[in-house]
Amino acid sequence: MTRAKGFSLVPKTVPLRQRTNFYQEIVEEFVASREKSVVVEGTERKPATLIQGLRKAVTATGRDNIKVVQRMGDTYLIKV
Repeated sequence: MTRAKGFSLVPKTVPLRQRTNFYQEIVEEFVASREKSVVVEGTERKPATLIQGLRKAVTATGRDNIKVVQRMGDTYLIKV
């Protein structure tokens, strides 16, 4: 196509949406660990986003023995 208007339109198909199971991986690794509680660090996610994602993952996996809590800015997974 021509660039006379300062832009171009290039035909290309939209790739399929890729869903990640990032939060489920965290929950499953916690379940596999023998720890009673852990702090989740190094995700580069905002605290509210991390808590919401982890809570949804816990609910989706049907694990009612895991709690997600926030204390002083840190996000914890706790086996109850």
